[in-house]
Amino acid sequence: MNPNDRDDDLRRALRDAVSDVHPTPALDDIRSRTDKVIPMAGQNKRWFLPTLAVAAVMALVVGGAFWMNRDDDPVPGPAGSPTQGTSPTTSPSPTAEPELTARAVPVYFIGDAARGPRLFREFQRQQVCAATDCLLKAATVSAISGEPLDTDYRAPWPSGTGLRSVEYDGDVLTIDLTGDVHDRPSGMNAETAELAVQQLIFSAQAGLGEGRVPVQLLLDGSHTDEVLGVPASEPLAAANPDDVQAPVQIDTPTEGESVTSPVKVTGRAAVFEANVVWEVMQGDTVVKQNFETAQECCTLSPYSFTVDLEPGTYTLVVHDEDMSGEGLPVNQDTKEFTVK
Repeated sequence: MNPNDRDDDLRRALRDAVSDVHPTPALDDIRSRTDKVIPMAGQNKRWFLPTLAVAAVMALVVGGAFWMNRDDDPVPGPAGSPTQGTSPTTSPSPTAEPELTARAVPVYFIGDAARGPRLFREFQRQQVCAATDCLLKAATVSAISGEPLDTDYRAPWPSGTGLRSVEYDGDVLTIDLTGDVHDRPSGMNAETAELAVQQLIFSAQAGLGEGRVPVQLLLDGSHTDEVLGVPASEPLAAANPDDVQAPVQIDTPTEGESVTSPVKVTGRAAVFEANVVWEVMQGDTVVKQNFETAQECCTLSPYSFTVDLEPGTYTLVVHDEDMSGEGLPVNQDTKEFTVK
């Protein structure tokens, strides 16, 4: 068929469809009727439907003619979205909350070692979103206002300490604190204050996962000369782990965890000849015992081993040995867990 024939057919179809419609009188009729307020009930509904039909046909014809002659207009947005030069008539939808998932949040607390208080790392299972900054925030909040799972550990920060924000710009990790933490509280000695600052630094760095980046502490949004009496005007560095962290630590199983056999034990130790000694106990009874070798001697390095156990509740003890033969206290960490 010739394209011109199709155009002629389309014009005839449109002309036939509207040949019995008289838009001008109908429009005048609509205007005259809408000048009065007429309830749409009962018999007053009779005029509405035919008038609406006339208006709909007119809109179809006019709109179709407009579409046929204007193909350079931008495509309209989805229904309900504003076009240029207009304002939305509805409120924007609220931002969806990020999906949470169970994650192991690394956080440090203070515990007792053979040579005094040291930092122990603990992995706490928390509901956290998948983004890196979510894990960073969770670790930082847990460090300053959380509670350890292991009752052998303690949280050093004064009650009422809070977090305004924590962010990393690629160079410096900035932690903005709230609370009465400029001066060292009464009852806290200088050693504990220093260790508390290091506990926060190590926890935030572990949550960030970018290594030992410098940490700038702020107080209520502003730079401060001290935090807990510790100089803090400049970005702070993490101390040598061998100086501030416990020489023997258990990472898994965590305190109170339910596991299946064989039980995998992991941790870190800085011990003589890399020799890590362990026992699994029920009450005062040693169920199993052995030793394992850490990856390196005399500096914090990983160790791991597995042990087959029957269902029940156990206490795992991991420690070093007194190589002096003088009966000196040993470094150890303990975890109570259940085998299902």
